[in-house]
Amino acid sequence: MLIATNGESTERDYFNGLKQEPWVRPRLVVVAERGSPVNVVRGAARRRERDDFDEAWAVCDVDDFATEPAAREAVDSDVKLAWSNPCFEVWLLLHYESCTRFVENAKRARDLLRAHDPDWDKTALDFAKFRDRIEDARRRAEGLDPAPEGNPSTSVGQIIDMLR
Repeated sequence: MLIATNGESTERDYFNGLKQEPWVRPRLVVVAERGSPVNVVRGAARRRERDDFDEAWAVCDVDDFATEPAAREAVDSDVKLAWSNPCFEVWLLLHYESCTRFVENAKRARDLLRAHDPDWDKTALDFAKFRDRIEDARRRAEGLDPAPEGNPSTSVGQIIDMLR
């Protein structure tokens, strides 16, 4: 399984930590694709074809992007799309708490995450801090409004389900 993300470090560090877990069944490859969610989807599709992956996911933040173009591209290219609104840090925050209040932006999500981990640094994610809370995050994410429209929202839990 391929996971492509436009996150420079946080998402890559999380999924690279996750792929070391003994319960993760498929072989998982994590790559970064620069640019918009459409670029991430296209990059995932290109790599899936070139390297013969059975499945490809694009993991994208909503941030300030329009979501419909990437959603259409994902359907057209048979890439699954996991959104987080406004950002991936919402998924990380759900490891610690049920967050149902509106999250204005990535800075606010970071501040909420630092309430649980004062040393939080998006450039140096310590997967061990999240490892034992993955199922909590997945369950909490299910209780949110659907991604990408909901805020906060994330569909990263669907990847967790696929890895089992």
